[in-house]
Amino acid sequence: MAATTRKKVQRKFKIRGYTIKVEALDEILSFVSRFSDAEDDAIDLLLDELDNEPLNSSILGKEPVHRVVSLLLEAEAAADETHESPISTTNRSALRLIDAFLIPKFRYDPIRKVFYEHTGRLPIHGDGSAKAALYKDRYLLLLQRLSRDQHFSKPAFDTEISHFGSCEISPIQS
Repeated sequence: MAATTRKKVQRKFKIRGYTIKVEALDEILSFVSRFSDAEDDAIDLLLDELDNEPLNSSILGKEPVHRVVSLLLEAEAAADETHESPISTTNRSALRLIDAFLIPKFRYDPIRKVFYEHTGRLPIHGDGSAKAALYKDRYLLLLQRLSRDQHFSKPAFDTEISHFGSCEISPIQS
């Protein structure tokens, strides 16, 4: 059983392009052994979280795997706590206040077509250029969302397949 699980873990990690060191493999196997009825789901969840982790190379050591495993175990413990006392949970999570100044601000780069975190200071009371930048950011966000919509994207294959046709949004260049 352990040998088949070990081979399954190695195969799935190799498919995703990772090479596992021995101590990382032991950490992964100890995590997967907690979920004997859903080993595949546990491995896939671990791989998805590792994709979000900043890694230096495709060779995985114990440290990044341990960080992700501890994060997943904390999330499972928090989920178990919420299932134990549903009445107190509904009272606590019914209303959540979030400080607007603590949330990171993201901007969209239309050239690279990616979001990046804005690290500059944002004034509370902006001048005219700040308001223009606000409307430009909103426009770029709307343009990015619309460009992913199926009605506004160019069809990759034959256009006769589509019954509705397609519209194309072209950005204004000045």
